[in-house]
Amino acid sequence: MKWLTSGIRRWRRRRRRGKTKMAFKWSAPSNELSCPVCQDTFKDPVLLPCSHSFCHTCVLEWWRRKRGRECPVCKSVSSTDRPARNLVLKNLCEAFLLEVQSGVFCHQHYEKLKLYCLDHQRPVCVVCRESSEHLHHRFIPVDEAAEVRRKELKKKIRPLQEKVEVFREAKENCESTEEEIEAQARDTEEKIRNEFSALRMFLQTEEEARIHELKEEASHKKMVVRSNIEPLNNQIVAMEGTIHTIERGLRVDDTSFLLQADALKSRAQHRLPEDPKDMTGAMIDVGKYLGNLRFNVWSKMKDEVSYSPVILNPNTAHRELRLSQDLTGVSCGPKMSPHESMHSHSERMAQHRSVLGCEGFSSGSHSWDVDIGKNKVWALGVIAKDAQGKANLQSGLWMLRFCGGKLTAFSPSCPASVLPLKDWLQRVRVHLDWDKGKLSFIDPDTNTVIHTFTHTFTDKLFPYMNTWNDIPLKILPLKASVTVG
Repeated sequence: MKWLTSGIRRWRRRRRRGKTKMAFKWSAPSNELSCPVCQDTFKDPVLLPCSHSFCHTCVLEWWRRKRGRECPVCKSVSSTDRPARNLVLKNLCEAFLLEVQSGVFCHQHYEKLKLYCLDHQRPVCVVCRESSEHLHHRFIPVDEAAEVRRKELKKKIRPLQEKVEVFREAKENCESTEEEIEAQARDTEEKIRNEFSALRMFLQTEEEARIHELKEEASHKKMVVRSNIEPLNNQIVAMEGTIHTIERGLRVDDTSFLLQADALKSRAQHRLPEDPKDMTGAMIDVGKYLGNLRFNVWSKMKDEVSYSPVILNPNTAHRELRLSQDLTGVSCGPKMSPHESMHSHSERMAQHRSVLGCEGFSSGSHSWDVDIGKNKVWALGVIAKDAQGKANLQSGLWMLRFCGGKLTAFSPSCPASVLPLKDWLQRVRVHLDWDKGKLSFIDPDTNTVIHTFTHTFTDKLFPYMNTWNDIPLKILPLKASVTVG
């Protein structure tokens, strides 16, 4: 039993090191670990006084059938009906079963799997190699087979690793987009609140002005009324004094009354004052304050607000462009920092330093004026929606570009052409008649047409603005008016 003692020592050393699964290289014959009764690996083994070991349940069942405590092997009678547990053998059997379950040993022959069958593509033991199942098959050592399969698997896993990187990058982009959405939401919410705060301030100012005017009028009207009350009050006091004097004379005795009757009569016949005139215009002109109040305030508000025919889409802006707060102006500035917007999404213009309008046009007539100012590098026009994601933007771009002192017209169907330029352009009007297939550029200061493209448009077209200068291009607002129909 030397193999048992040395095997247990190795198993215990491995167990102390925390490596019980692959305890040691198995060297014990499998039949030494089999119960003589059930012919299976020992389960909860016990040791009889005769030094033979059996499964606890097997020996108890044997004794029950034999109606005695004899050993199933040597027939000697046990002196006790409670045989001692064979813990050493129990631990060794558990270690053996762990080795078998780990797949290192053949489940059929309990031999270590040292060979690899090339025909069946699986590890086998030396006993399996001699069996009829593997007759005339080819074998190589398992370490060689494992190295070959590892290399194959590494080649197979490389595309998967590359795909993981693609998905990881997409995930990072999604996370960056989520952060950008949160930042956009906060920034937009703040701007909305500021706009409504300005509107509330305007309304509050209007409210206070109208209430102040109302109070001023009320104060003036009350002063006028009070100025009429005082003379009326004097007249009333005088007439009431006369009445009181006459009534008092009527109450005296006859002699006294007759002595002063003529005087009382004369006083009673004193000339009466004229009746007071009704006051006109004394009441507050309520209609002036409440009549069409909201409409009047709304009409006045047009001086405080503006309407832009084109609003720029910040999601399409090149990363080196900066938009104005009201999204009607664009200029070239420093590249966005990673914290601002390093994430490039499909809408953002990447090839040109350009930005598109929020709204596209697929019918009708549309115009917008752009203030050029002293900007020395700019381009204006329209771009088809389908061209935004293409490598060649000019496949769907119609534009007028000013660069190096030259004005050039670009379109998908015609070669670039340099246009004559007499004076410096301060403003440019872009006029799109989608239905008629015309895109015109006009100098609104002289009302002269600079250039016109003709094309049968089929795609939705978006306003296009491009600049390499820090001087902003500004879409001019339309003059607001209020009409009553």
